Amino acid sequence: MAEQHMEKANNGKENKNWANLFEGNIMDAKGMNLTFIAPQIRNGVKIVQLEKEEVDRETEKWRNAVIMYVIGETPTIGAVERFIASQWNFTAKPKIYLHNEGYFIVKFTCKEDQNEVLFSGPYTINNKPIITKTWTPNFNFDEEVLKIIPLWIKLPNLPLNCWSMNSLSEIGSGLGNPLYADDCTTKVERVSYARILIEMYVTQPMPTNVTLEDPNGKIFE
Repeated sequence: MAEQHMEKANNGKENKNWANLFEGNIMDAKGMNLTFIAPQIRNGVKIVQLEKEEVDRETEKWRNAVIMYVIGETPTIGAVERFIASQWNFTAKPKIYLHNEGYFIVKFTCKEDQNEVLFSGPYTINNKPIITKTWTPNFNFDEEVLKIIPLWIKLPNLPLNCWSMNSLSEIGSGLGNPLYADDCTTKVERVSYARILIEMYVTQPMPTNVTLEDPNGKIFE
C-alpha cells in the first residue's frame, strides 16, 4: 500500500514537471498557423528544401535594414533609440531590434534613409565607434566583428581625372570592398583629396598607400 502511494506521488510529481515544461509555450500568444511539409530524403539524410520565392520575399522585407554595433560594448535599446533620435533625425523613425549576440538591426522605411545613414558618420556612443553596414542574410556577428570594419580612406594625390565611379571602385577594390564615395568627392566640391568608404580587414596590417597604373602605363601612388 505504501509503495502504491509512493508510486502515485512520483507519477504526480513527474506529470507536474512535464506540465511546467510546456506551460510557458501554452501562455505565448498565438501567431501564424504552421502546417506539416514533408522533408526530402537524400541518401538517407532528411533535408528541408526551402523555396526560393519564399526566401526572396522575406529577404525583401529587410532590404532597407542596417546592421549596427558598438565596438567595446553593447548599449541598451533605449540608448540606441536616443542616439538615433538625435543623430539620425534626418530619417523617418526606424524599427530597432536587439540581437542577443550584441548587435542591432535598424530597419528603415526606405532605401534613401538607409543609404543616408551608411553614408554619414563616423559616429560614436560613449566615445566608442559605431559600425554600420547593410544587412545581409548571411551576416555572422562572431565572424565579422572587429575583423571587417568600414573605414573612410583619403586619397590625397589622386588626379582629378581618376575620380570617376569606375576608377574609384577599382582603387577601392585594391584595398578592400568599396562602398561609397562621399558627397564632396562625387560632386567634386573639394579637390584636395578623394574620400571613399571601404570595408577592410583590420586583422591585417593596414596599407598606407595604393599603387596605380594609368592607361599610359605610368605608375604612381
